[in-house]
Amino acid sequence: MYLIEAFFSLQSSDFSLEKQAHCVNQVIEQWRYNGQIIGREIPQFLAEQENQQGLAVRVTCPEQTSLLAEFNNQPVTQALLEAEKCGVFFESFQIVAEDLNSDMTATEPPSWQLLYTTYLQSCSPLHSGDTLQPIPLYKQLKNIPHLAMDMIKWQENWQACDQLQMNGSVLEQEALAQISNTQTPLFKHGYYLAQEITRQSGIPTYYYLYRIGGESRESELDSHCPLCKRPWTLEQPLFDFLYFKCDHCRLVSNLSWHWPLRRAAI
Repeated sequence: MYLIEAFFSLQSSDFSLEKQAHCVNQVIEQWRYNGQIIGREIPQFLAEQENQQGLAVRVTCPEQTSLLAEFNNQPVTQALLEAEKCGVFFESFQIVAEDLNSDMTATEPPSWQLLYTTYLQSCSPLHSGDTLQPIPLYKQLKNIPHLAMDMIKWQENWQACDQLQMNGSVLEQEALAQISNTQTPLFKHGYYLAQEITRQSGIPTYYYLYRIGGESRESELDSHCPLCKRPWTLEQPLFDFLYFKCDHCRLVSNLSWHWPLRRAAI
């Protein structure tokens, strides 16, 4: 991913700086829901470009070209138009640097993909099943903005639950159930999203089910898909942590984190 600075010129003095900064924030919000920028804490500051006063923001983007107009969805376009009514015009962006701490974005269309996230990740929740690299949402969902927004909301809820269960101090069991139990609202929401993305993109989309606990490594490896009860243990784990994959239900899962993972064949 890339650190990018975007510049908005201020071409009217009829509106307060507070109002104009709010317009920029509205654009940022829609960029985020479209997957063009990543993260929620976006610094905004006064800046000058070619003797033009304006507002600038530092954002993280999946690709160098993420902020090009061709990737805008209708809500982004509308937010930009509303900003222009207040004298705020998106003029340009420049690449500051590649973010060496971030995941590399998928560059090739995947043969299959999965809905996967963790509380440590700051990237798209849609990942290539071939490389596990994140896929920018605008690459598949630009024309379905409500679905892209729904995915971001699901990701925020999943990450919040993951953070709580990792902290292990408050609401641990409740949070763990949401990400590991197929009867919970969070699972049902995410599983619906995976099915809808499959329908819209034509690419088989799997849902990642978190797994922890179990009596032993052996019993875990002898488990079955929690939905259809069919065998789902892989001969070789995918990406060193996905030991289970049900092509019927389009569900993947890890070997319980209670038991050490091995690179050797199962």
